[in-house]
Amino acid sequence: MLLYLSMLDTQTEKEKFTEIYEQYQHFCWYVANGILNDAHLAEDAVQETFLALTRHLDRVEQVDSPRTRKFLMTIVKSKAIDLLRKEKGEKALLLEEPEQEKDKGQPDLLDSYITQENYNRLIACILELDEIYRVVFEYKYLHQLTEKEIADVLGITTKAVNVRYYRARRKLQEMIQGEVASYGR
Repeated sequence: MLLYLSMLDTQTEKEKFTEIYEQYQHFCWYVANGILNDAHLAEDAVQETFLALTRHLDRVEQVDSPRTRKFLMTIVKSKAIDLLRKEKGEKALLLEEPEQEKDKGQPDLLDSYITQENYNRLIACILELDEIYRVVFEYKYLHQLTEKEIADVLGITTKAVNVRYYRARRKLQEMIQGEVASYGR
């Protein structure tokens, strides 16, 4: 804990971090262990989570809130999955360049779909995304992190963040087009 506190500048930040650590360390371990099924690796994931939190402590407004819990859960899941990949020796997905071409003259369905009456269905579609894409969406829209901050938390490049975001948008548009087509029948 002293290592984390030494990375923070003000006494207020140190107190806030300590309160978060004490309140959520067991929760984070539980989430990580559920993914890793290894107590020692889960502890590593928790340490990496709180290390990442020292860089993004300003994103936490209230210590005891569902938003803080969700933020930490997203970070610890990402760290646990990274450790799982390293442990299993799996290679990261090959990242392709995003296609720059858009269908000209055709509106972006995702932008037009985001309305209050479709909000819940959109959330359901986002939850159906593969973890690798969903996490980027959560960080970007739920936690309002920048591409650089997302890259720092996930331990990837900003280019990889942009590629994952692009692919997630494309998958969401395909899901929405499928739904729109099924309504027309």
